[in-house]
Amino acid sequence: MRSKSKINNISAAFIEHRPSASSEHVATSHYVIVSNGVELALKFDTQHEAKQYACNSGYRPVLVARQRHLQNRAQPAQWKSDPC
Repeated sequence: MRSKSKINNISAAFIEHRPSASSEHVATSHYVIVSNGVELALKFDTQHEAKQYACNSGYRPVLVARQRHLQNRAQPAQWKSDPC
């Protein structure tokens, strides 16, 4: 079990669609969590499951893409923060 101080030191989590796509019409097969540029080795069937896992694991903030085909982590306007 993680201590509260360790949870506060975990960085942001980005909930991303997979496969990555340049078109909003490409279907999502699953969702992943990316933190510090590293994709966790977990796959989630729904965006909600991925968000719940990230929140329960202590990631803050948890960010989700505003649009399916816009997932550039360097562009803050493409993301919305999800309250945990």
